[in-house]
Amino acid sequence: MRSNYRKKSAGHLLASATLISALLAGCGFQTYSPKPISPEQSARSYRSHDPNGEDFHAYLITQGYPADQLPIKQWGARELTLCALFFHPELDVVRAQWQAAKAEEITAGQRRDFGLSGQLENHSRTDGGISPWTYGLTIDIPIETANKGQAKADRAQSLSEAARIAIAQTAWQVRSRLIGSLNDYYASIRQTQILQQELNLRNEIVAILEARLNAGFISNVEASNARLQRQKTQQLLDAENGRLPELRAAVANNAGLSVESFKQLSLSSPDNVSQFPRFSSDETREAALLNRLDIRAALARYAAAEAKLRLEIARQYPDIELSPGYSYDQGDHIWSLGISSLITLLNKNAGLIAEARALREVEAAQFEVLQAKVIGNMEQTRARYFATLDELDKARQLQTAQQASLKETEKQFDIGFADRLELTSAKLENLAAAQAVLNAESRLQHAISALEDAMQRPLDGSFTMPGNIEQAVRTKE
Repeated sequence: MRSNYRKKSAGHLLASATLISALLAGCGFQTYSPKPISPEQSARSYRSHDPNGEDFHAYLITQGYPADQLPIKQWGARELTLCALFFHPELDVVRAQWQAAKAEEITAGQRRDFGLSGQLENHSRTDGGISPWTYGLTIDIPIETANKGQAKADRAQSLSEAARIAIAQTAWQVRSRLIGSLNDYYASIRQTQILQQELNLRNEIVAILEARLNAGFISNVEASNARLQRQKTQQLLDAENGRLPELRAAVANNAGLSVESFKQLSLSSPDNVSQFPRFSSDETREAALLNRLDIRAALARYAAAEAKLRLEIARQYPDIELSPGYSYDQGDHIWSLGISSLITLLNKNAGLIAEARALREVEAAQFEVLQAKVIGNMEQTRARYFATLDELDKARQLQTAQQASLKETEKQFDIGFADRLELTSAKLENLAAAQAVLNAESRLQHAISALEDAMQRPLDGSFTMPGNIEQAVRTKE
């Protein structure tokens, strides 16, 4: 009889072990794969960014770039912006953070797993042929109350939305830095061209005055002053030429390329600043408040704080855990049902509720501060934009007048009423007017960039950012 009990018990144990093994095998566990970081490999990967590679060309086509214009022959703001969206490593950070936030969404939406517990006993004494074995199985079933699961899911979704918006926010910042550095680079190139023209004219003036000095028509003071002005112009030209490599490196870095790769690109010619429409204060303010990504991200964070408060209030009500079980005790079949819960009657989760309510107030206050900052920044940048626009208009008017004066001097020179020194000096004055226009255009470009950053929208309606920024930012494999 005891032998039969042992056989039955062994059979039960074997069946239980087989069932547990089958359940574990069907769970599809993931395995850990190490992924160490190699600084050398990371540096090689960055230097290998190829703006003429097939991967980048395929990306351009997905973003609507004409396939018949590949490979790119002239690189402008649009092409370099897409290059930055594809290659810049800063975007990989926010993309990874968004993926992490999406993973938290999955976690928040998961239900708590069932619990499984068992017991096995063997009694040393058996009377009347009763089985010496006692074994049992209990299942723990958690039940969330007060709709806590929905509150957790809403909070995770709001934080995920804020992380998604951060991708577009970072993409805009990358674009803004790129456009700013590109404008500085173009302005420096044009500045060197003007300084070279000025140096040539000053060389002519020095040569004329030295010839007059040798002929005894002037004193050495006039020739010395001309040589001093030429020396200052040469120093300015050398300094500007020295800045060009640094500015070129800044554009390359903001485009996500090495300097070596960037040097292989043929940049389009810098465009002159055109006249832009004058926006009203209401238009620019509304554009900023509706279009700015940080405003949208702040609203998402506030929604997350609201969901957090809902969750903590819901946690006043305890969750329940049902524990149905079965046991076989020396021949007896026993069924049971356990109910357990953590009672919160003493503190009713008051501390965490207070923390969540305070967090919501912090997010609300931060949103109001951000909104006020956006409005104030908009008014300042708008005022600077129109001031520099007026400055450019006046500089261009002065240049037009100076060009007319130069033409008159050229006519007088042709008929012998003006000498070469007067003509060269008139050319120098005309060049000074052109340089004033260039400086005003450079300041206007910075004012435009500041106003675009305030609205996070280009003023001229040209290429901005791809519509689906999550697809536009490349996912690193």
